[in-house]
Amino acid sequence: MLIAEKLYLLMADDSEKPETVVSATGYGMNAAIITDLMIAGRVALSEDQHRQIHLIGAGPCPDPVLAAPLEKLEKRGNLSLDEAVKINSLCDARSLTDSLAKAGIIEYGERTLLGLGKQRVRLINQQIQRQIRTDLQGALHGQKIPGTSDTTVLAILQAIGLVNHVLEDELAPMSGSQAQSRIAELAQDSPAADSAQRAVAAMNAAIVTQRVIPPAPGKK
Repeated sequence: MLIAEKLYLLMADDSEKPETVVSATGYGMNAAIITDLMIAGRVALSEDQHRQIHLIGAGPCPDPVLAAPLEKLEKRGNLSLDEAVKINSLCDARSLTDSLAKAGIIEYGERTLLGLGKQRVRLINQQIQRQIRTDLQGALHGQKIPGTSDTTVLAILQAIGLVNHVLEDELAPMSGSQAQSRIAELAQDSPAADSAQRAVAAMNAAIVTQRVIPPAPGKK
């Protein structure tokens, strides 16, 4: 499962439209998509302080969730990570929910505005969301070695100021400062077996220490 999909499911609410859920994360969903592109071998990150985005690989991207953001990055050319996460709608909400619907995790519900507006979504596979939360809880409390996606989700949620809100039960009994320290520790100690994982590890470290992602609207 893509990191962007995990982040979406943690934020999802049956009463909200996909676009609302995505915008609630600020630029976090864009950072998730960029990380997914790194793992897919289509984007690399320079190892210097400028954190430049480099496109690698060739040919079409088979995953429709990643294809559109990859095309946007290609059109923009030379970008730093800080600039890339701020591209408007880099993460496309509809392609994300289409993918989750195809996997049988969500389904589309009624349209808003008397049937003329955009469709809401409804979570129909609760087990997937519960497993994501269980994995994050295990990582936070040292009961499980976190995967790359777990560490990235935690780093993004902390950066946008939503970790305590989204993972209140999973964090307990940690205090806010303890959670912040633990997530920073996980982000900076991420295992890196190959170049893609090294790029993700560098990105996670930057996310939690250097304000690469602005806080979500209303958060500081």
